[in-house]
Amino acid sequence: MKHGHRRRGLVGPFILVGIGLLFLLNNLGLVQVSFWRLAAALWPVVLIGVGLDLLIGRRSSAGSLLALLLTALFFVGGALFVGVRPNTAALGDVQDIRYAPGPVAAADIRISASTGRLTLDSHGDVGVLVVGSVRLGSNEKLNEETGEKNGKAIYRLSSSGVGVVGLSGNESVWNLRINGETPTDLDVETGIGETELHLARMQLTALKVDLGMGTTTITLPRSGTFTGEISGGIGKLVVRVPESLAVRIHVDTGIGRVQIGDGFSDLGDNVYLSSAAQTSGDLATLKVSSGIGQVVIESLAGE
Repeated sequence: MKHGHRRRGLVGPFILVGIGLLFLLNNLGLVQVSFWRLAAALWPVVLIGVGLDLLIGRRSSAGSLLALLLTALFFVGGALFVGVRPNTAALGDVQDIRYAPGPVAAADIRISASTGRLTLDSHGDVGVLVVGSVRLGSNEKLNEETGEKNGKAIYRLSSSGVGVVGLSGNESVWNLRINGETPTDLDVETGIGETELHLARMQLTALKVDLGMGTTTITLPRSGTFTGEISGGIGKLVVRVPESLAVRIHVDTGIGRVQIGDGFSDLGDNVYLSSAAQTSGDLATLKVSSGIGQVVIESLAGE
């Protein structure tokens, strides 16, 4: 009995070569490539390409070429959609941020960065609630709102439009500092990129962080009885807990791996106590709900 030869498809090798070529051109500085946006936008192309390859690509040479052509069109269209272009993208001007309402009893602050790199730290200037700078992409717009409600100073900072998240220094950059002496409800929403929240010197009354896609590092306050929630996200999340903070952490994992460092007591059901919480009655509480990726909870000595 004669068995037919199974034809090998061309779609899989094309996708690998295409992605590799894009990153090679990025490393040479010839194009700008957003890794996370590329992955988010093009993973359906992989499924489409594999499906076309199985459906028509392995039946004949003509079918294989047709599947390759259709996949190539989807791939190029997706790459253009996420902003793969010659490395000449202009960035917007650096915009200085300064909100100084004077001494306030409490604050409600929300920061929403759609793309790029966000770094949030603290300062001690009396009367100044938020200070820093934001550099957006040329097609992004910065939105700022201030006000007062129920005795709290209200501050909102967000961007609209789609920025560039590149590997060649073209991403949007947010560098902000919040008054560390003011009791603050802090709400941070991230999109695609890298986020660092240095909250060790802040007085938090509540913390909410909605993660997007990328790498996020959050250093919690040294003390306090705040309630916090970190949710969502695709990528790596690192939560650093100062050894002086008494906190109860509940980790609800999605798809990925959770790593708990030394110094935490395991209470079962994915609940952990920091070393300071084992001798303190007043606790901060934090719920971490991961999406897809790695979650690391670690103790930070000397803080």
